[in-house]
Amino acid sequence: MFKKLVFICLVALCTSSNAKELSSEKFQIIANKLDTKGDIVTAIGDVVIFSPSYYGSAQKVVYNKKKETFEFFNDVLIVKDNSIQAQSEYAFLDNKNDALFQKPTLIFNNKSNLWMNSKDSKKQNDIVTLNNSILSSCDCEDPAWSIKSSSTEYNTETKWVNIFNPRLYIKNIPVFYFPYFGFSADNTRRTGLLIPTIGYGSEEGFIYAQPIYFAPADDYDFEFIPQIRTDRGKGLYSYFRYKPTEESYLRLGAGFFNEKDDYYKEKALEHQNHYGWEIYYTNEKILSDENSQDGLYADIRWLNDFEYRKLERKGGVSNSHNDEDEKKIESKINYFYNTPEYYGGVYFRYYLDKTLNSNEKTMQELPQGHFHKYAKPILLDDLLYSIDTRYTNYYRQDGVTANKYDISVPLSYSISLFDDYLQLNLKNETVFTHYKYDDTDSKLEDGTFIENITTVGLSTDLLKAYEDIIHTVNLSANYVDSATIKDDGDLYGINNDTNELSFFPISKTSRSIELALNQSFYDRDTLKQIINHKLKQSIVFDDLDNPELQNMENEIIYNYFYGTISNKVIYNHQDNTFTENSTSLTFNYGDFNLGLGYYMSKDTPNSGKEDLESYRINANYRISRDYSVGYYTNYNLKEDMRSRQGVLFSIMDDCWQIDLKYEKEVEAISSKIYDREEQDVLYVQILLKPIGGIKQQYTLEKTEE
Repeated sequence: MFKKLVFICLVALCTSSNAKELSSEKFQIIANKLDTKGDIVTAIGDVVIFSPSYYGSAQKVVYNKKKETFEFFNDVLIVKDNSIQAQSEYAFLDNKNDALFQKPTLIFNNKSNLWMNSKDSKKQNDIVTLNNSILSSCDCEDPAWSIKSSSTEYNTETKWVNIFNPRLYIKNIPVFYFPYFGFSADNTRRTGLLIPTIGYGSEEGFIYAQPIYFAPADDYDFEFIPQIRTDRGKGLYSYFRYKPTEESYLRLGAGFFNEKDDYYKEKALEHQNHYGWEIYYTNEKILSDENSQDGLYADIRWLNDFEYRKLERKGGVSNSHNDEDEKKIESKINYFYNTPEYYGGVYFRYYLDKTLNSNEKTMQELPQGHFHKYAKPILLDDLLYSIDTRYTNYYRQDGVTANKYDISVPLSYSISLFDDYLQLNLKNETVFTHYKYDDTDSKLEDGTFIENITTVGLSTDLLKAYEDIIHTVNLSANYVDSATIKDDGDLYGINNDTNELSFFPISKTSRSIELALNQSFYDRDTLKQIINHKLKQSIVFDDLDNPELQNMENEIIYNYFYGTISNKVIYNHQDNTFTENSTSLTFNYGDFNLGLGYYMSKDTPNSGKEDLESYRINANYRISRDYSVGYYTNYNLKEDMRSRQGVLFSIMDDCWQIDLKYEKEVEAISSKIYDREEQDVLYVQILLKPIGGIKQQYTLEKTEE
């Protein structure tokens, strides 16, 4: 039979003079055969229908121009807005009333890979109703998981799915039933329940934390996380996030946790109630214009003990602050304004010392003001001067306080010699420091220290290209000398060693020689750095002009095809030993990633360091496309103790994911009789994409020391 391609354009909703043009939908039909009788158009053979909103195909389509309806027969495929696909053997589309009926039905969302299948379905406006349906994002023939229900409602506009009488199946095994379940089929922010955390511990009992999320608008949201530990206590953590502009962001957080009497007394905790709050704010453009920049950064935190942060983390909240291991919690507010000629800033620092019962003696910096004038020529092009000024208010409730004023005026001159092979740098810097003391029982005289620092330096930058590499070398030598102009009043480290002044030290610049080497090797084709080597050595002269070698620093970094190897050592000549050693290695080959680290420091008569030694290991291997394993540990060699050790196993399928982590961890505890607690914890996270999942944690063993 001879087949002829027929193309016509049908304008729906325009057949009547009373039709509304704005709501019209224009359809085009392509078919092997087209037959028209009155208002009925019948298209047969490889029929394709498309419009701005719809794309449809079938073996036969009957179109009623008057009623504006389509009937699709055999091999029906309907795509709505390039994302929702529906397949069936029969479909009825009412364009005027935005209604659709299909039998049987397979709906597919290509953005989330979610599909829904039912014996029949109907669509009214934006709601698709499916009876006796099955839902999954896995393989259609043999899904790893699926949800069967008596009925399902899918909102094609909001991408929200309501399921009634859902039964969760793993393969063909039913594992869970609930009267109702709703979830989002895309990543749109919306109000609802987030992934909960459940678990069990022999000392804390059953654990449940449920994040409740509210998203009233696009630029702000709320989150409340109540948690209960049946044998320990209960608490609530809450958060508010607001992003009014691209440059600004605000986050507020607060929470509390109440310990049960038995747990509080058994562990001899410092506090029965743990509570805290935080304010985080950034704004990268407040007063600036195209010729300047400014920014405000605020990170303010307060908590009564670090159990607050531990319980927050265990409740499923990941926080950028690691307060659990800090002795001091730092809150800060910074504002700066920068132009090509000037820089100004105001900074606030507040420290909360968790090792003390009272914070009244902790020194605060409230505020610090900073003004800097960038280097500018004076008289000669190579003669530069700049100005740097600072004001700091050292404040505390109990003890000596002080206002500190710092002014620095450097004047520098540079000249190139021997055809730019040698650079001569001359610098003279006058430094003024003044302390105004307050709140002291002893009679302290305000201290003023002024010194003049002179630096004469020689440096050279050399470059040589070879066949495959480029070698660069920078050598520098500086001679530094100073003269004290004034040292009046009480100055700690100069003329007064009173302990109450130890917060306000003054150090006189010693006569010295500073030597430095910085060399690198680069790949000539890619200009990628292969090796970087730095060496620093200074010689300081005492009051009798006797030279003394200071710490020598040697650092080398090797960037090879599969990662980086770096090492930094500090050698103390007085003690004739290495006082610090830091080594790290990264190795990335295919699906395997390895990170190694080692750190050592020695407490010697002249090092000023602690006796520390530790190593860390972090390894991950992707076994196949879906499977990966990992291992990590931090080990304190000095105390023969692992602070953290864990094994990871993950399965990342297209439609589901499971993460297992077994961790041994040592954490500080705010107890009157214990210093730390050691526990073995199993973490499990299961995700069914895209409907959500659950986090689980089980404390297998826990001891206090």
